[in-house]
Amino acid sequence: MAKKQKQAFVVTVSEDHGIEKVARELKAKGFEVDQVLDAIGVVTGSALPDKVAKMREIPGVKDVSADHPVDIGPPGAPIS
Repeated sequence: MAKKQKQAFVVTVSEDHGIEKVARELKAKGFEVDQVLDAIGVVTGSALPDKVAKMREIPGVKDVSADHPVDIGPPGAPIS
């Protein structure tokens, strides 16, 4: 049986809820927090995909989206 793999997610938090409190509640639901970006109301991290529904139920969570890596290349690289 294949082992389930964690996936990267970006969680958007409502302004009227404390982001640190939401981050603690996310951890309690199985979310591994990487960064708490208070200035933009975002928490990044990873979790098993089957935890997303429980994460969305947390008061203050506006959205849970899959995180996609972005590569802008090194400085001075030609534009493709």
